[in-house]
Amino acid sequence: MNVQDISSNFSFDRDYFSISGLNVKPIIEKLGTPLFIYDAETIKERYEYLRANLPLEVDIFYAMKANPSLAVIKQLVNLGAGVEVASEGELYACKKVGVNPKDIVFAGPSKTFEDITMAVEMGIYALNAESVGEIKRIDEIAASHDTVMDIELRINPEFEVAGAAVNMGGGSKKFGIDSEVLSAAIEQVSSLNNVRLQGIHIFAGTGIQNSEGFLSNLENCFTLAEEMNRKHFKVLSIDFGGGIGIPYSDEDSGLSIGGISDKISDMIKKYPFIRENGTRLIAEPGRYLVGQSGIYITKVIDKKHSRGKEYLLVDGGAQHLLRPALIGQSQPTFNLSREQGNLQPFDVGGSLCTSIDFLGKDLNLSEDSAVGDFIGVFCSGAYGYTESMPLFLSHDIAPEVLVHNGKYDVIRPRMDIRKIVDEMVIPGELS
Repeated sequence: MNVQDISSNFSFDRDYFSISGLNVKPIIEKLGTPLFIYDAETIKERYEYLRANLPLEVDIFYAMKANPSLAVIKQLVNLGAGVEVASEGELYACKKVGVNPKDIVFAGPSKTFEDITMAVEMGIYALNAESVGEIKRIDEIAASHDTVMDIELRINPEFEVAGAAVNMGGGSKKFGIDSEVLSAAIEQVSSLNNVRLQGIHIFAGTGIQNSEGFLSNLENCFTLAEEMNRKHFKVLSIDFGGGIGIPYSDEDSGLSIGGISDKISDMIKKYPFIRENGTRLIAEPGRYLVGQSGIYITKVIDKKHSRGKEYLLVDGGAQHLLRPALIGQSQPTFNLSREQGNLQPFDVGGSLCTSIDFLGKDLNLSEDSAVGDFIGVFCSGAYGYTESMPLFLSHDIAPEVLVHNGKYDVIRPRMDIRKIVDEMVIPGELS
């Protein structure tokens, strides 16, 4: 995969790498490694491309679990996105950013008293309820605040999504209410006075790589919503999740959404209740909007040969970017300090005392790669910083940088591990 395939804003120019025309080397020299750099222009382009290829009836809510940095959220909200959250902490971030509560939905199992209370107090658009027990808890909390809380029923459908990397529907799941017991579940909560069933939420798969899978999932969601609207309650919202994949390798096609708008519009016409009710349609992309904007940069500390394999050992690793080890799939990786020719396979390992700590194996990098070079792991704008295990082996926590308008800002500073250690307490009797 070529750098240009990831983002047109990334380029190698002679002896340096640039993001949206800004030379990255001075950033690295000033801030050190490891670090994350995000490109605001790439995020903007991803959002605008998605917006242009979805009907206006579909609202885009950014799934902020992909990257919860305040600057990233703010940029997407400024562009017109709502936000999907999954914790009280993410709700708090939305308050800090100034997100309109009516453009926030809250999904996820095991919502705590504090989670639900904050959502009720903020008056968000909807809580996506995962069980009858959760609906009853929402009702109790809403009653204590003398209000009615809108909820979307999260449904665990029987169908799966063709082309998804991970299917989150079908079979036994911790997510949602099984579709075959929906009627009984609705009956159990129909007498509650402080919740309103206003819609449904289905998130059946993630990493969807083809438009056929995306469209078939949408049709299944509409069909189920029509049944709910006919049998049980007026469906005012259909939240069909996100899950749009991005290409991590030459084998990944990435979801092509060009021309998909007309197909969705035709589908909407097949279900008259959507327009009759003024039903709000919500998509929840996360990775698709921010994944390709980010690069994790780390420095080569050692180069070694072991029993037929070549290794580059770097100062970062799985403590900051866990996904390659967790998924068993490397991401596009380049030596930012070398010409992109005369390549050979290297295993790029980190500084952790565990055999899983590799940013990638058999990565084709410059055969001249050497100590002091900078390695960039691309497609790290989603599930990088936010999915990592930063305190493992007590290294500093990598900073985050946003490149925008020809300059850069540190949007989350490096966290000095010594300050974290200084906050720990030794009980007096042990001293």
